[in-house]
Amino acid sequence: MTGHTLELLEPLVKFQVGLKKLNLHEEEHVLLMAICLLSPDRPGVQDHERVEALQERLSEVLQAYIRVHHRGRLHYAKMIQKLAELRSLSEEHSKQYRTLSFQPEHSTQLTPLVLEVFGGQVT
Repeated sequence: MTGHTLELLEPLVKFQVGLKKLNLHEEEHVLLMAICLLSPDRPGVQDHERVEALQERLSEVLQAYIRVHHRGRLHYAKMIQKLAELRSLSEEHSKQYRTLSFQPEHSTQLTPLVLEVFGGQVT
């Protein structure tokens, strides 16, 4: 593996190990994914207030679930911290893919989907 690849892979593995340590129930995992997907600041979102309200409602459901199924008060905070880490990882990976998509020697190695998503963006 190149240093560039390891630079992206190591934080991803660290994130995954930390997430696994939380021992999430399936319900928590699903709610966390939904909260992550329903982000009002994603590109193309037109009704930010509605998406934010949906995300807030899912957060409330997750908190209620945690109150019933976990003793520790920090469980929710740890899960939200993982979302922040995931967002940072996502931003860094997106930045790297955008950079690679504009380098002819690398653009042929990227999948058509990655080229479609990042091909028209300038770093």
